[in-house]
Amino acid sequence: MSELEQLDRTIRLCRDYVAEGLSDEEICRAFSSLHVLCVSDRQNLSTHSGQTALVTLVSLLSRMGMQVELKVPDVRMLAPQPPLIGASVLEALIASSEAFVNGAAVHGYSEFRPNIVFVLGDTATKNYNIPCWRLSGGSWYGAISAQAASKLPVWKDEWAVGSMVSAALAANEAFKFVIRHLPLRDQSTQVFFEQSPCCSWDFGSILVPEEQIDLGDVDVISAGAITQAALYALVRFPCLRMRGRIFDEDTTAASNLNRNMLTLVTDIGSPKVQVVAQRCGTNVQLQPVNNRFVGGSFEGTLANRLLVGVDDIPSRWEIQRHARGWVGVSGTSHFNVSSSSHNPGEPCAGCLHPVDDPAGGNPIPTVSFVSFWAGLAMAVRLLRDVVAAPYSSRQQHLWLTPLRMDAPHSAMWLPVAPRSDCPVHCVASIGSIASMKSKRVSAGQS
Repeated sequence: MSELEQLDRTIRLCRDYVAEGLSDEEICRAFSSLHVLCVSDRQNLSTHSGQTALVTLVSLLSRMGMQVELKVPDVRMLAPQPPLIGASVLEALIASSEAFVNGAAVHGYSEFRPNIVFVLGDTATKNYNIPCWRLSGGSWYGAISAQAASKLPVWKDEWAVGSMVSAALAANEAFKFVIRHLPLRDQSTQVFFEQSPCCSWDFGSILVPEEQIDLGDVDVISAGAITQAALYALVRFPCLRMRGRIFDEDTTAASNLNRNMLTLVTDIGSPKVQVVAQRCGTNVQLQPVNNRFVGGSFEGTLANRLLVGVDDIPSRWEIQRHARGWVGVSGTSHFNVSSSSHNPGEPCAGCLHPVDDPAGGNPIPTVSFVSFWAGLAMAVRLLRDVVAAPYSSRQQHLWLTPLRMDAPHSAMWLPVAPRSDCPVHCVASIGSIASMKSKRVSAGQS
């Protein structure tokens, strides 16, 4: 089992842009030879959000095969950070060396010469004279920038959505750094991989109860990259409880390691549902169902809330037909992320994706931070629905291209229109057909 196998989907993604003469081994070597230094002081790393920012960043970097060195204090782990295990943040991260991808090492500080640097919050550090970004943010928004530390806040929030956003933004910069140092097939695509001096993303601030939040029963369809990212985020929400089932018939393969956030190298060959159920711990209790959800043969009823991370579009239609309540759906295609939610009576997943993608059954090229964005967006939608702060109908669909979050239209909030040709034949689409017929009748009478 080689690093080449484990980074297969990342290499496929790079092939869209790099010169045809490059071998898979050369692309893989470009990622595995990148040295990243992560820096934090005690103050920034002594909160749940600061710890989540660092752990998530190292995880995303490691799943791209990169080498990570940590210049951080040895502080106590404040809350579980699965799939890591350890009493302190530094101990847990060093123990994760080569656990995400073979060859992706994580070390304590040893004065090595990094290619790029990431710094948490306002941590004081020297000028490295190489690309360097600071991670900052709050409960619901995250940012990276090269600006002075004096202008940035200390990580202090209990809600860690913003810290996961900042980690995803930072991981993207590491990916682009590698691509910039490879020959491209078309130089006009260089603009996609340019360095972002600063960028940010805000999921929108909401008030959440200080007491325990019970999400109730939630069924999870698929134990792949997107739902693993969503569950990775959910187990980091304070005082949250959830129970349900997780459906998937697949076993963990080497090629899953580049993006499955709850999966380790040692899990290869194990049922995905077993791996995920075990890693979610006690607050998020999932019953593993080692079968693909097939509506026609499914006995019983689904939970009132569903998390769906299935790439196959007809499967989304089938799930939507059997849904009794709220449905969160996320998917990816290359560098693009789609995330939406659907309540009864609203335009459904069939209205949003009415046509099957013939290429959907092929291995989809992707990379750690793209799948992570899709899962994080779905987790936030679920939480907002539970605390009665859902996005408006104008924000039913989020389309995100995280390569250049500093560029206009890199993210778009969109409504979902009911379609008369909806393959699910949902209530909204039937209403649309009735409205069209009524208009025709009125036009004929007039």
